[in-house]
Amino acid sequence: MKSHRNIGRTDRRIRFPFSFLILVLGLWLFNGASGDPLGLSISIFSGIIMITALAAYCPVLHLLRLHSFSEEELKIYGHPYHDKRQILEA
Repeated sequence: MKSHRNIGRTDRRIRFPFSFLILVLGLWLFNGASGDPLGLSISIFSGIIMITALAAYCPVLHLLRLHSFSEEELKIYGHPYHDKRQILEA
């Protein structure tokens, strides 16, 4: 089964704490918890970043055909955008 990951370990380790920090800022500093539209928008944005970190998949990176895998992770998971059948036929 093909891996649908395109976010590497280092990227995930940066995204998750960063998204948590943005969530705290959105909810408390920008009053998202009281319903302020700016605070809610920031909180929703941080939630999206958090979900991409947990899922190890980012649709924007997929559209741009980018990944953040290290060489070691490429050996483990394979290249996220190369179809193995196309490589074998070439």
